[in-house]
Amino acid sequence: MAVLTGLAGCTGVHLQDGSYVVSRKGYRVGAPEGWTRIDSEADLALRRAAPPGGLMAHATCEGKPPARPLPVLVRHLRFGLRDVHDLVEAPSELDGLSGTAQRFRATLDGIPVAVRALTLHGSGCVYDLVGVAAPDGLAALAPDFERFAAGFAVDGATR
Repeated sequence: MAVLTGLAGCTGVHLQDGSYVVSRKGYRVGAPEGWTRIDSEADLALRRAAPPGGLMAHATCEGKPPARPLPVLVRHLRFGLRDVHDLVEAPSELDGLSGTAQRFRATLDGIPVAVRALTLHGSGCVYDLVGVAAPDGLAALAPDFERFAAGFAVDGATR
């Protein structure tokens, strides 16, 4: 959960037709039921009390277009985590953008967590979709993470 809190900022986000729309960065994600928006530096952060979990969406679109290769961009999601293990990465594509899907377990501020993430590379933005749960809660998080990610679409010119 601290990953989500550390990445939060919900300005310019609104709910429309079952999706959270991040209008200032031109993208949307699905809005799974039973989740509550929380303040964050990320574009969107959601929390669920039971079973506990968090979802986060963030796009980095400022400055020069991302020039680093995707494997380097993907690693930034693990910065600040300790004891990363059981890492599984696979190529992925969503809304015509190439990316990398990840699953792993780690320790954050001494607390064990399980993470499911998708990093997508557009011509002007890098999009991160992240789900966080207790290590035994990743299976319960999976259907909502799937709905969250399946609703991803780039609506603006930042593709």
